[in-house]
Amino acid sequence: MIRALTTAALLALTLPAAGQSTPSANYTDMWWNPSESGWGISFAQHSSSQVFAVWYTYDPRERTSSGRAKPLWFVVPGGTWTSPTRFTGTAYVTDGVPFHQSGSTVRSTAVGTFTFNFTSASAGTFTYNVAAPANLAANDPAFNLPALSGTKSIQRQSF
Repeated sequence: MIRALTTAALLALTLPAAGQSTPSANYTDMWWNPSESGWGISFAQHSSSQVFAVWYTYDPRERTSSGRAKPLWFVVPGGTWTSPTRFTGTAYVTDGVPFHQSGSTVRSTAVGTFTFNFTSASAGTFTYNVAAPANLAANDPAFNLPALSGTKSIQRQSF
């Protein structure tokens, strides 16, 4: 997973930022909705204005042996600032092995879009629209992913 995130982050840094709006603030932080504890977003904004975002949530497809939902990460390795307070990017589902193991190929599948609308430096909304593409192989990380869409209020995680 770390290898996938590193690869995606490097890709995000190499994407051109031309034609984008300039962000009105630095939104780098952990974001969440305190009334929906259990999920969150890591939003990393680079000096080039590129973004690497990760939505940490739970997989509706899988349960652990104790019946709990398994973690699911969606990554956005880049995108576009369409206004000083609005960022949109393509969301991917990835898989791989833990960073301490070697010899695995990291796979990623584009599954939709994320949009962040910031109403201030500490609040905003997160809109997601994801679904598995048609005809995926059973070993694809997005295989059997149900369509998920919605808008959630988010705020910076205070420490």
